[in-house]
Amino acid sequence: MQKKKIISITLAVLLVGGVLLAYNWVGQVSAYSGTTPNMDAFSKDGPGELGEDLAAALGISLEELNSAQEEAFLSAIDAALKAEYITASQAETLKTGTGSFRALYRYLNETERAEFEQDVYLAEALGISESELEAAYDAIKQAKINQLVADGVITQDQADLQVAFLALRESSTFAENAKQAMTNAINAEVEAGTLTQAQADLLIEKLDLMPFGFGFSMPGMHGFEGLFGRIELRRPGGRR
Repeated sequence: MQKKKIISITLAVLLVGGVLLAYNWVGQVSAYSGTTPNMDAFSKDGPGELGEDLAAALGISLEELNSAQEEAFLSAIDAALKAEYITASQAETLKTGTGSFRALYRYLNETERAEFEQDVYLAEALGISESELEAAYDAIKQAKINQLVADGVITQDQADLQVAFLALRESSTFAENAKQAMTNAINAEVEAGTLTQAQADLLIEKLDLMPFGFGFSMPGMHGFEGLFGRIELRRPGGRR
């Protein structure tokens, strides 16, 4: 009985952890603000909704940020062309287009995209480190959350939970550790007689899909998916 209780607790904790990986939560509320400050909104005509916030966080003008973004995009195109990931014709099309990194990613496979993360090129164009750029994004996210608390949209406890949620989501080790622990827990259920080996093998094979397929949610965060779930402060298609 004690063994099954421990396994059940382990599963519960890990399934909540799976939700941390499943949800794409990295920012402030779109429903509240009426906007989605998506970093891919950057273009050669300007960095879009996030521009003023990011420029302020970096301590530069919006014009300087615009220029750096264009330089970053053109550098990425030239690098992709040099690597023979795109053709000269495709490069020209990109340079005369919207200036979106997402447009570049359409020409690249998943492995190639990993070499062209927008943050890397933008930090270089700005003359700062990637960690400094990351700190600016973090400052924007925290400011948005603080404003939600100040406006009474969420409580401080809910804000603190969201910050913890974001911190865990940024972990480079949590995903693999959680998957291994879940595998061990599922195999233990075979020994306990809860699952057949075939059922366990199927669950383990589909672990990456489990949070979506089983519909788990974060306790205490019900209803807040709409507040935090659709904000992207980083590039779609880029690594996090």
